[in-house]
Amino acid sequence: MSRKGNLFNILLALILTFSLLAVSTGSALAKKDKPPRMDPDFLQLVQTYPNAMFKVIVQRDVKNKDLKEMELEKSVQKGGGQVKKQLDLIVSFSAKMTGKEIEKLAKNPKVLWISPDAPVVSTGDLGLSTVLDRFDHTNYSGNNGTEQWNSSWQEFGDGGDGDVPEESGLILLSSSSYCESGDCLQLDSYSAFGTYIYRQVDLSKAASATLSYYLNNQLDYSGGTTGEIRVEVSPDGGGTWATLQTYTSTTFLGQGVDSFDIKPYMSANTLIRFLISQQQDDHRYIYFDNIQIEFAYPSPYRAIVGAEALQEVNLIDGQGVTVAVVDSGVSDHVDLHSSDPNISRVMGAVTFGGYATPNDEYGHGSHVAGIIAGNGTASNGKYQGVAPGVNLLNIRVSNDQGMTYTSDVVDGLQWIYDNKDAYNIRVVNLSINSTAPESYHTNPLDAAVEILWFNGITVVVAAGNNGTADGPSTLYPPANDPFVITVGAVEDRGTVALDDDFVGAFSAYGTTESGFAKPELVAPGRNLISLLASTDATAYNEHPKHRVNDFYFRMSGTSMSAPVVSGVVALLLQDEPDLTPDQVKYRLMATANQNWPGYDAAKAGTGTVDAYAAVYGSSLDSANSGITPSQMLSTGEDAIVFDSVGWNSVGWNSVGWNSVGWNSVGWNSVGWNSVGWNTSMWDE
Repeated sequence: MSRKGNLFNILLALILTFSLLAVSTGSALAKKDKPPRMDPDFLQLVQTYPNAMFKVIVQRDVKNKDLKEMELEKSVQKGGGQVKKQLDLIVSFSAKMTGKEIEKLAKNPKVLWISPDAPVVSTGDLGLSTVLDRFDHTNYSGNNGTEQWNSSWQEFGDGGDGDVPEESGLILLSSSSYCESGDCLQLDSYSAFGTYIYRQVDLSKAASATLSYYLNNQLDYSGGTTGEIRVEVSPDGGGTWATLQTYTSTTFLGQGVDSFDIKPYMSANTLIRFLISQQQDDHRYIYFDNIQIEFAYPSPYRAIVGAEALQEVNLIDGQGVTVAVVDSGVSDHVDLHSSDPNISRVMGAVTFGGYATPNDEYGHGSHVAGIIAGNGTASNGKYQGVAPGVNLLNIRVSNDQGMTYTSDVVDGLQWIYDNKDAYNIRVVNLSINSTAPESYHTNPLDAAVEILWFNGITVVVAAGNNGTADGPSTLYPPANDPFVITVGAVEDRGTVALDDDFVGAFSAYGTTESGFAKPELVAPGRNLISLLASTDATAYNEHPKHRVNDFYFRMSGTSMSAPVVSGVVALLLQDEPDLTPDQVKYRLMATANQNWPGYDAAKAGTGTVDAYAAVYGSSLDSANSGITPSQMLSTGEDAIVFDSVGWNSVGWNSVGWNSVGWNSVGWNSVGWNSVGWNTSMWDE
């Protein structure tokens, strides 16, 4: 694809993301008054750019008795478009067409719906915990980070030991223009060796830590003795010190930002020190501002959701259950092997999008897979997933930048449907969201996940990371579908106890356009350590702060919360394999933990998922009773497979059962907006 075409498709995705559909769900698929058969916002876009090329998915109206084989494809080609491939699962085909030809085709009565084959993109990790001092108060006690320092800044050797006044001496707070903004820490090298200032932080539970600061070195060289300032770190409260950087009157002059990995020095009593290590023959200064330590408290998510206790007591680890991971691929990792190191528990691997290998070249899919199924071999059991005995299927749909197109995802889900019995696929994990808000009655992705659901596959979906602290947010398909299990993210602050937990501000929640409250459940979603795809993976090389070692990586977001629940579903199905998806959903919701001060039903649904309580539960009730299935399921030729449907999950009068066919679903665009790397998608 050309750069121009790629940028245009991204523009398309952005426009769709921020536009709400005005279409009436009751009439979108009606037989009368439905031209043009496409989303109004998409229609407006193609009308605005009539000569631009768009990637689309065209769904045939198979009930139209006048529809001839390949008739619509020939119409596309006659208008100068290109037919890309057939999508049998949804009685559709993908194509590339101009805007004016799309509008023309959308008025053809033999077309059911036209959707954008929009880009699907991966995002990344939601940030680290921090201690930070911006010196925006005229004291040594500034706390601007997410966590608190253990002490104020302490001076020694500058007219006396202890916390001396900040406004005097050779070490003080200055309002100089050399500060990055406002006040900052100023050190004068015209002093005796040994004067210093330090501050303490507790990094005992951290998995990684990085020190950074702004500096402006104005020591200069004026003859005589060269001034020298050292930045040091101590892991033992000052017993020993390591030098991170030495600034002199001839080196590292001027302004900049320095950053250091201080992981080897993490402890309950880590000290950061600025030491005047050599005296200069004149008053010359160096300035430090925005002194910050970023660190990650790894989530003990297995213990939090009860999977650890369940494995210890009942030896339930997901054996015999297969989970399909639709993602950026799953690389071969020792933690995904069985007790025989030569046998992988990844039972099959397929690619859609023309990739040469099913390996994860980006890093997202392997991390998701490890949360579900990692057995901790490379860490001596330290970093296990929720269901370390489960089998996996690797459905790779995106490239080494985490990008794909909807048509490739359709192919992947078609494969899952076709092979569900051969591999005993009981769970599908979708850590993806659409880029366009839409009713579940008109959105093709929602209809597709319902097909899997009615065929005995429990579908777990990430809620999305578009939440804010200001209130409810949009739930993008398929997170808005009332049948599936939508999962939000709770921040556990690195502790097993729930008394300090709260739902992450990034975690999407709210009432859907059809009136359904989402999410149903929450699970740990902050700083989960799981599998590293490889040291060649894009995420590993572009985001070093997330590295744990050559086997593990740290990520956050609802993309991580969803596989926690997928693992819990696998544990429950190992124990009770005859449960339907509706029964699984009811059991998890009925046994979720609400006993934590930060619990808020609007944000957390029924609470934090609890594998132990779910397995020891006994209810056989079904969720989703009386809910109307997607209206897009009543467009096919074939009769519904009665034995595969949980009848308590549908409204009897809401759909013509004799006309519902599994090959009747159209699709829309999906995007990897369920995992984020910070406000700017990464935390650096």
